[in-house]
Amino acid sequence: MRLPATRAAWERAFDGLQSLGLVCLLAALPLSEAAKSIALALAVAGFAGRIAAGGRYRGAGRGALAALGLYVLAAAASVAAAGDRMRHPGELLTLGMAVVLFPVTADACARPSRRLLLGLAVLAGAVVAALVGYGEYMAGDSTRLGLPSIENAVPAAEYLAAAVAFGVPVLVAELAAPLAGPLAAFAVGALGIALLMTKSRGPMVGAAAGCGAAVLLGMRKRHAAVAIAACALALVLFVAMNPGSRVARAVGSRAARSRAATWSATVELIAERPLLGHGLGSYPDLGVVYSDEVGRIHQLSAHNAYLNSACETGLLGYGAFVLFVVLALRDIARAIRGATLTHARAVSSGAFAAAAALLTAGLFSVSTDAEPGMLLCALLALGSGAGGARDGAGG
Repeated sequence: MRLPATRAAWERAFDGLQSLGLVCLLAALPLSEAAKSIALALAVAGFAGRIAAGGRYRGAGRGALAALGLYVLAAAASVAAAGDRMRHPGELLTLGMAVVLFPVTADACARPSRRLLLGLAVLAGAVVAALVGYGEYMAGDSTRLGLPSIENAVPAAEYLAAAVAFGVPVLVAELAAPLAGPLAAFAVGALGIALLMTKSRGPMVGAAAGCGAAVLLGMRKRHAAVAIAACALALVLFVAMNPGSRVARAVGSRAARSRAATWSATVELIAERPLLGHGLGSYPDLGVVYSDEVGRIHQLSAHNAYLNSACETGLLGYGAFVLFVVLALRDIARAIRGATLTHARAVSSGAFAAAAALLTAGLFSVSTDAEPGMLLCALLALGSGAGGARDGAGG
């Protein structure tokens, strides 16, 4: 049954607003706080308006969406059950700004052509932000590069790591193109240089894992095993030949010791309130301090996304979050197998690789927070698309 003309027109208008908001958001995430907020409001308004006009939810990954909903409920329960000093209801708004991107992006990606557009917006925004960040770095006195809207070098590096990993499959897909190929090569190269200038080791490991995942997705199993062994051997030889490098010194460094102590203290905190945790956003109030002969460090996070989640939202929240990630990555893997277009496969492979970069970086810091967290939710939706829709389907 056809929709009335006016109702269909409203749906199309809201659909366009949703896509416009998402493109602007993904381009503006590392560039401008104000632009990010305005674009997010446009995308959500377009999505809500289209549903209100009678449209249906078109996104793939219903299981992942349900798990994400459980995570939000667990986070809300953790805030409700937290003590007065630990209760931060405002953190739910911050969480909502990130998680809402999953259904909004998944819904927009029901049209395969929009997946490529959104993917290019991620790359373009990251490259522009890296160039602007480089200019500010050269003009200032900072020793580590940041991004315009992500001044802290660590989350900036996490964002750049995800962008580098996303760009690798896009580069491979466009390698033979006379214009797109050089542009993709410039983008990946610029992002890689900017990442190195952040001097953040955890995100660099994440970028390596993400790029490795991108390469392995295009290999046969036997070749993948050889590639993994070769990379491991190269790392061992590098450390052995360069004992003064940051990689070699990382094992016994003060940062490594403080993280190990913080992880141990976090495990004890999880045991105190295992079910619902201490409350979303409560970690800075838990009084975790690392002390040595150099001084004292008040730890504002667990320096591990998974321990941080379990500590703040309990095993319920942690379990829901892990389930969400696993189901979303499963959907992306299915989309990769079902893709028949080179570009469709590149977008899904890039999203998988970028998510792997962020999740690996999360072993050393909280890579699921703020802009990197928003990017993660968008990427997990972008990669699954319409469940592996064939080329030419949709518009």
